[in-house]
Amino acid sequence: MAKIQIICSSPGMRRMGKVHPASAIYPAETWTGEQLDAFRADPAFTIREVSETENVQTDDDFEIRVANEVETRLEAKVAELQRTFDQAVTDKAQERVDELEAKVADLTAQLEAAKATLTAAAATEAKSTTKSK
Repeated sequence: MAKIQIICSSPGMRRMGKVHPASAIYPAETWTGEQLDAFRADPAFTIREVSETENVQTDDDFEIRVANEVETRLEAKVAELQRTFDQAVTDKAQERVDELEAKVADLTAQLEAAKATLTAAAATEAKSTTKSK
């Protein structure tokens, strides 16, 4: 006896310290004779001895594997989309910051020019006022 297949009619049941799927293959030494007898006595379980080369995958096992693979790929795609979105938001925010910084620089230049004009006008008026006295 190379392996033991434990088939559970109600997947998710706990027995012998484990949650059992619809079907699982274990090395023969995983279970003692007493444990295997207890499984055999429980109508929710079927115990089979299987050879090393026998394929014992059930439709449920296959569907679980497919669902897990789909979930894994979906999570990877979600993460990729989130990274792409985050980068697009960062890029757009940086563009807006650059635009606003350019506006601030332009307004600062206009303010400095206006101050220079006012200073020159004030100096000119001060000279005129001094000459007319």
